[in-house]
Amino acid sequence: MARFQILSLIGGGIRGAFVTSYLKELEQKLGRPIADCFDLIAGTSTGGIIAAGLAFGLSADEMHQFYVDYGASIFTEREPYRAKGHSRFWFPAMNWIFKKRTGGSLDAAFRARYCPHALENSFRKGFGDHTLGDIKCTRLIMPAVNLTKGEPHVFRSTHLPKAVHDKDIRIAEAVIATTAAPTYFPHRQIGDNAFVDGGVWAADPSMLAIAEAIRIQQFEKQQDPAASIVTNDIHLLSVGTGRAEFSLSPPGDDAGILFWASRIADVMGTSQSQGVHLPLKFFLGDRYRHVNFRMEEKWGLDDVENIPKLFAMGEQRAEETFDAINEEFLQHTTPCFVPFDSEEHEIQMKDFGF
Repeated sequence: MARFQILSLIGGGIRGAFVTSYLKELEQKLGRPIADCFDLIAGTSTGGIIAAGLAFGLSADEMHQFYVDYGASIFTEREPYRAKGHSRFWFPAMNWIFKKRTGGSLDAAFRARYCPHALENSFRKGFGDHTLGDIKCTRLIMPAVNLTKGEPHVFRSTHLPKAVHDKDIRIAEAVIATTAAPTYFPHRQIGDNAFVDGGVWAADPSMLAIAEAIRIQQFEKQQDPAASIVTNDIHLLSVGTGRAEFSLSPPGDDAGILFWASRIADVMGTSQSQGVHLPLKFFLGDRYRHVNFRMEEKWGLDDVENIPKLFAMGEQRAEETFDAINEEFLQHTTPCFVPFDSEEHEIQMKDFGF
């Protein structure tokens, strides 16, 4: 297998604005689409939005403009929850107590916080009715969770026969599924299956992307027994959405939902991303590069007031790292993959999940 390059985009809500600004600046300096430099683009949640756009053929500048136009409106608050029946008598008082203890509203105990329609409308404008089968050049993977089947799911372009059963799913639907963060947005129903955000298990999709690259190598070896499986051919560029150095002090000797309700999503996402870096460095060595920024304070997934700062930091990091990234990753040009239209292919690859 020839050199195989992966672009991995980490989840992090509105902090994806940093990623779009960073990639836009790299692309402008490079003078050609950045997606042309990568054989596979992986993205989770907000990273999935950007990954899908790039793999579909949109420029990094267009994805940046998407966050300029829709970033703040995606997190549109719903109308206040209206309790029904007997609960309408006690709900106002309980809601007041909950806000005092957690800073949030008890509305979130009954439904997701943000309106899903703004999210859906923005994606439909960007991707229209195009499907995963319409992605023809750069391979794409986006993790999600299939609640109906109780298992992880990976939405893919049709670069492997395994992906054919998803080929008619609209890109917008898959992106909504991978961004349906529990408590923030409602789950997404696609056919008979309900999906939520892939950040539940793969906030940083880098290790998943490496597994996908090895899967592709295995498939190529089935086509050509003389082909080798060489992990030394894999190079990975990861772009993060903020490196948090958080420290929590749970109250007393124990903590329950009142303490964790507003904190658990950020802790899980940050810890997952941090925990991926060590095995990546061990496995890939200097073929792994991670670009990120330090968050000196807590920036939530929905803190849209930070968008201008995130854009500025992305531009700055691109200026600082372009020479090194250009030399290591941006001189490569990827050939388009051969899509599969049918599950009936003469060579079948052993399935090992996802």
